[in-house]
Amino acid sequence: MILRSIFSRIFFVVLAVLVFEAYPAYGIIVDRIAAIVNGDVITLSELEGLAQPLIQKYINEEMSKEEMETTRQEILSQVLPELINERLAQEEIKKLDIKVGEQEIEKALDQICEDNRITREQLSEKLAYEGHTLEEYKKELKQQIERAELINAQVRAKIVITDEQVNEYLKEHPLNNSSNAPLYIMQHICAKFKEDDPESRKDARRRIEEAHNILKEGKVFEEVARHYSDFPSGQDGGYLGAFTLKDMALFVKQAVVNLQPGDFSDIVDTRVGWQIFRLKEIVQSGQTDLGSAQIKEVRKKLYQKQTNARFEEWLKELRSKSIIQTLL
Repeated sequence: MILRSIFSRIFFVVLAVLVFEAYPAYGIIVDRIAAIVNGDVITLSELEGLAQPLIQKYINEEMSKEEMETTRQEILSQVLPELINERLAQEEIKKLDIKVGEQEIEKALDQICEDNRITREQLSEKLAYEGHTLEEYKKELKQQIERAELINAQVRAKIVITDEQVNEYLKEHPLNNSSNAPLYIMQHICAKFKEDDPESRKDARRRIEEAHNILKEGKVFEEVARHYSDFPSGQDGGYLGAFTLKDMALFVKQAVVNLQPGDFSDIVDTRVGWQIFRLKEIVQSGQTDLGSAQIKEVRKKLYQKQTNARFEEWLKELRSKSIIQTLL
């Protein structure tokens, strides 16, 4: 479940208070320093708070004191690099002036409730059962959105999954599909609107018309999709999937059935927004064993793999340029 994974992930930061000696003769340090990252202190209580779920999982009363302490130190040493990475990421978020507003957080909450088919009240109850509050959850959600924006700025915009990469993957991981119908490889651009808001529809229409006019001028579809589409698929050049005509919704079929590969449709009014569809190519029966859901999943898998690898490389480079001192 997404709720559990969010709260158990390694980047959940527990607030801690660091008290320094006011006077050398009488002051008492009540918290230790675990690391210093570009002058920014990470306290031991922060680290222990972050590592607490792992400590509870792997340390039990049957262990000796020595075993408990050894295991605890191993966990802290494994968690500390992740906390350092998170601190470096937060520095970059500030440098890039990435800001996440309340509206974005509320939108993400609505999406989570929709995906999990629960209400806000049920979400709050589940969080309370797990020992968390909705406000804590929103703070964590804000951090996740900020990190997603950082990844998008530093990594995702530079990643393109080509058809050759998809085909190469499929040679090594063949898939089965019983359908013999031709597959239509589709792309789209979507300007979303609120269905009951005339101003929202009007603004979305203006944006999609602008995108359509730019496409008519010969602009590359993938670039226009990245700039104008409100769907996450926009960052993947507007890739929508591979479908047989039978798989397609009626409004999509009507928009693309007479298109030639490489052509794009007129503007289509759909339930989720104004859309433009492009027929990238048609794969004839017998040339592939891909299904519409399968090819989309392959592309998604390759995209995520490259994103993770690029982000790890970027973090490694960032660490090499930073001043990091660990004191455990």
